[in-house]
Amino acid sequence: MSYTHHSLSRVAASGSALPCGLSKRPTSGDRFVSIEHLLYKTLNPVMTALLRSPLHGIASGTIALLHFRGLKSGREFVTPLSYTRENKTIRFLSAHSTRWWMNLRGEPVPVSIEIARETYTGKARLWDGDSEPLREGVRRFLTALPRDAKVYGIKLDGSRRPVEESIAKAAPELVLVEVELD
Repeated sequence: MSYTHHSLSRVAASGSALPCGLSKRPTSGDRFVSIEHLLYKTLNPVMTALLRSPLHGIASGTIALLHFRGLKSGREFVTPLSYTRENKTIRFLSAHSTRWWMNLRGEPVPVSIEIARETYTGKARLWDGDSEPLREGVRRFLTALPRDAKVYGIKLDGSRRPVEESIAKAAPELVLVEVELD
């Protein structure tokens, strides 16, 4: 989840999870997309600055900066995202409607990650489409970071673990990036 997806879920007037709670996939003409884009352009630089500042502790326990190169342009991009860590595996979860993840298609892609002002390198692997590896990654991500479940329209049980039927319903609209650290 990018920082702005978390913010969008809080400002959604209907209270439905975004973007999975949408009745249709957003298109460039939809008002939501322009609001979402505006929030990204506004909040992501603020979050990036915070994560690189001495005040990073406010957010760096669950939000990291992912560095990657554009697939076509070769330009470096940096985006703040919620993350979980399990040994040498870092996971990022995002809605399929975002586009940053498209740069990570294909073979494992070299990336770097800033966590608590430390930089790590690794290889990113993308899971999109409804598959068991994606579902397992979503399960692990949301078990470790249950606050993000609502953003993706996934219900939690009484133990704050993701409900399997809810994962199955949301999975086609999600992407998971797993980074194996060097």
